[in-house]
Amino acid sequence: MRMESDISIDVLGLGSVTVDFVGTVKACPGKGVKNMLDSFAICDGGLVGTALVASARLGGKVVFAGKLGRSEMARRALEALRRESVDTSFVVETEDAEPIVAIILTHSTDGQRNIFWTRQNVHYPMPWEFPDRNWFRKTAVLLIDFESGFAGIEAAKTAKQHNIPVVIDVERDEPHIAEAMSVSSHIIVSEEFAGDYTGSSDVAEMLAALRSDPEQVVIVTRGEKGCVGSSNKRDFELPAFDVDVVDTTGCGDTFHGAFALAIARGQPVVSAARFASGAAALCATQLGGRTGIPTAEQLEQFLSKHES
Repeated sequence: MRMESDISIDVLGLGSVTVDFVGTVKACPGKGVKNMLDSFAICDGGLVGTALVASARLGGKVVFAGKLGRSEMARRALEALRRESVDTSFVVETEDAEPIVAIILTHSTDGQRNIFWTRQNVHYPMPWEFPDRNWFRKTAVLLIDFESGFAGIEAAKTAKQHNIPVVIDVERDEPHIAEAMSVSSHIIVSEEFAGDYTGSSDVAEMLAALRSDPEQVVIVTRGEKGCVGSSNKRDFELPAFDVDVVDTTGCGDTFHGAFALAIARGQPVVSAARFASGAAALCATQLGGRTGIPTAEQLEQFLSKHES
């Protein structure tokens, strides 16, 4: 039986890390057109990778589980996590395993972006490959993304058996997605994905269709419209925080990481969603998926100024 005193990991993340080549443009060019970038940076990202950085920067004890080799890109991805105090002791070293590499064009007028990426040589560890076989005794919350595939599903099944909340981040419908969401306790997706997946334009219908178990929590993020959610206790809607948006890259990931940490700390769902919304809003005020992620003190000050 798992004891609260055994828990030493707030959030264990299994999923993607990326190396992002980010540029800003005033308008997306058409085919065959050359455009000068307004700005350029090489940033570190990934759904779970950035979410864990958010959890760590907000004061959580977090661990990344992945497969990476010794290439320049793989070393960069790991070093970026370590600089943010993300524990990488669960990383399985595999020859030629790579992070996702992405090219991101951000529109300087509204902060929206276009992303191009590759999954070449990207792999994820199954839970029985984790260096610590007793990870489920030490973990408060498991965070997975759709990229982790069947490795994420198997980890979620193990977590569910031990009553560990599972937060999932899904951006696209793929063959394994229905099963991945069914074994997750907290489903957080964008309105764009929810509409495409459910075939509905009504948010209430989206929330109902995404839930396969009455005990699940479902949250749909809506950008500048805030977020809506549903649990077995209540439905809720939170407005977005008013900030000057520079770049929306990483905002969803930051929301997931902050939310997972809040749940690990025992916060109720609505409080956790507000905590996550504040973190995501601050993330949007700077260029790059991780640059604007706040510290615990910065987020506390921000939320205190926006008390309703």
